[in-house]
Amino acid sequence: QASTNPRFGKLQPTQVDTSISQHADSSSIKAAKQPAHPSLSSSFNPNRFKMKFSLGVAAALAGFTSALQPADVYILQSKQASTSETPSLPRQVARLILLQRLAPEAWTDSLNDIPKDVTTETAVSYINQFGKSPQPLFDNKATSEPSQLLVMLEGISTEDAKTLKKTLKGSGPAFEVNDAPSSVANHNLAQSDMASAGVGATNCDFVRAINPFEEECWSGKSSVAVFDVRKDTTILASLADNISRLQKLAQSGEMETTLVLLPETSRVSSLNAWSSKPQSLRRRQVTEEVMTEADEPAPTTAATEVEAADVPLASFVRGRDLPSCFASADSCQNSTGNCSGHGKCVNKYAREDGSDAGTCFYCQCESSRPKNGSVTHWAGATCSKVDVSAPFWLFTGFTILMVGILTFSIGLLYSIGEEKLPGVIGAGVSKSK
Repeated sequence: QASTNPRFGKLQPTQVDTSISQHADSSSIKAAKQPAHPSLSSSFNPNRFKMKFSLGVAAALAGFTSALQPADVYILQSKQASTSETPSLPRQVARLILLQRLAPEAWTDSLNDIPKDVTTETAVSYINQFGKSPQPLFDNKATSEPSQLLVMLEGISTEDAKTLKKTLKGSGPAFEVNDAPSSVANHNLAQSDMASAGVGATNCDFVRAINPFEEECWSGKSSVAVFDVRKDTTILASLADNISRLQKLAQSGEMETTLVLLPETSRVSSLNAWSSKPQSLRRRQVTEEVMTEADEPAPTTAATEVEAADVPLASFVRGRDLPSCFASADSCQNSTGNCSGHGKCVNKYAREDGSDAGTCFYCQCESSRPKNGSVTHWAGATCSKVDVSAPFWLFTGFTILMVGILTFSIGLLYSIGEEKLPGVIGAGVSKSK
């Protein structure tokens, strides 16, 4: 039926249905084009999303790079190492260098803690390069050996590192630690590892800790201190004021200083130790170990390469630093390399009846004779030295005898030449009568 509208007039039924259907179709098309949530349509922008994603990735990479910021290590000593590039060392090798500088010469540690990608020869070369220099043979050790100071500064920013480098008059770091551990590891190194080497961590303030004449802050001639520059902001200023004095002490040979600048990013590092092995295992591995020099170079095999990883850091320990007595035969054999294969470990206080008056195992050296060679006598704490006492005394005795015979002969000739001749000139002349 037709309907009447005062504004639109009279419309036919078909016209009404057609207009309604067209209106519905247009509404559905518009609804299909529009998103379900109008707020998402107004805020979503593909270009803006890509930009935010790129910025997020860049920020993540920047954070990852800052987390890998190395720790610079400066060594103030009389002879500065001249290197064109600063080597980057793993924390395990850096730990051995720091321990070697502060520990007494009789202390040893194992090299089996170094990473697999670092060879034993490389680690030893770094220790020889950056470690404590050996003293001359005939110098008085008590007076000639300089004091060793280790200062570890936590919370160093990039600007702080640049400022300290300028304060050190442009001298670059000796080396850097590419995987600096956390703050917990730093305190464990100072309080546990250094303590096992005979060096206690000091609780003195910074100015007293760097003073070699403050005996309360030192363990003999060594000292280690850990400071947080974020908790005490005056430390960097005090270090800058005392750098020249530390350099003068190093040049005069009185005290050598090692500065470890630990970045702020390493404070929350996932590495909680300077070593990759538990301390209890390291203690068992270094108990009375010593490295001896082989008489003949052995062929390199897979077995020898595995054993090379267990070589202790006793290459810096001389034979006179070995204990004169060992508690057991096993410890004697392990420490001396089974007396270098030139003897056996025996109990000094063993009796003929099998009883022991005491326990003191040492190396009883023996003689060896090759098939087509002379007899070789061995001596030393590890039976690794050739005993030349018999040839020495034979040569010395023969020399003294020959000098005595020559002196007696010359003296005899002089004594004969000095005798007065008898007066025989007028013996046959008689007076005629």
